[in-house]
Amino acid sequence: MTTLTVRKQDGAFVLDSGARASLRTGWTWRCGEIRTSTGRWTVAPTDRRRIGFASQGEHGVPVRLDPRRSHVPGPGGTARWAPGRCGGELVRDGHRLAVRLPGRRGGPIRVDVTGEWAELELVVLTACFALMSQRRRRTLIVMAVVSAGSG
Repeated sequence: MTTLTVRKQDGAFVLDSGARASLRTGWTWRCGEIRTSTGRWTVAPTDRRRIGFASQGEHGVPVRLDPRRSHVPGPGGTARWAPGRCGGELVRDGHRLAVRLPGRRGGPIRVDVTGEWAELELVVLTACFALMSQRRRRTLIVMAVVSAGSG
């Protein structure tokens, strides 16, 4: 098992995989841009409730994370994405990628990788975006409810 870390650095989330890979987002986390040594992708939710997410480049959609239907690059069977409140897990053919969000804002994101993954940096940063975007959506909903209740 390999453990990777994603940290916020100079306005971007940077993966410490040895290769230069980063994720930049907007304030609402509605979309982002992933850059790796192999290219640049736009990452965004595939639905209004932010359940599914996809990274799209000039040659199509290499990563789609959705509890109902996921796809990641490389050979192998069907990938299963299981997001949770504090993390998520992607499994394919016995290979596992577990993402754990920090308990406090600004802390590092921990990613435990078991097995071989094609386009690892892209898959990891797409999973991080998916989980952090869902967390941001929940935060914005709570803020809206609190402000409506106090007004």
